[in-house]
Parts: sequence; C-alpha cells; structure tokens
Amino acid sequence: MATKKYEIEDLDCAHCAQRIEDEVNKLDGVECRLTFALSQMKVTTERDFRGVEKEIKRIMKVIEPDASMKEIKGV
Repeated sequence: MATKKYEIEDLDCAHCAQRIEDEVNKLDGVECRLTFALSQMKVTTERDFRGVEKEIKRIMKVIEPDASMKEIKGV
C-alpha cells in the first residue's frame, strides 16, 4: 500500500468535498480522506497511482468542475 497527499484547489463547499470523498472511496482498492477545512486529500491504494489519479480527476470534474488537485511532495 502506498499513500499520497494532495492539495485541492478551488473546492467551494464541504458538501461537494464529501461527495468527492464518497465517490473516490467506491473505487476498488482505494481509501480516501478529503479534509475540506485544510483543502487536502489523502489517498491510499495498492493500485498504480497514475490510474487512480485519473479516476479521481474524472470524479472531481463531474462534482466540482473548477477544482484541481496537486500532489504535496515530501509528506
């Protein structure tokens, strides 16, 4: 299992953050915790992160089209 943290930009409401977290947690083999107050998301998976990131971006685009994610390095 590997874990990465991401900064989430332009996420406007806690409800949307919860919806994104819920949908990401439905992905097979992925655990997600999105903290709206910190604008951060922690993702743990044993899958290839490139594919997981692509799926997360797709989910975010549907729920909060202006939001984006950037990996926080060195955490």
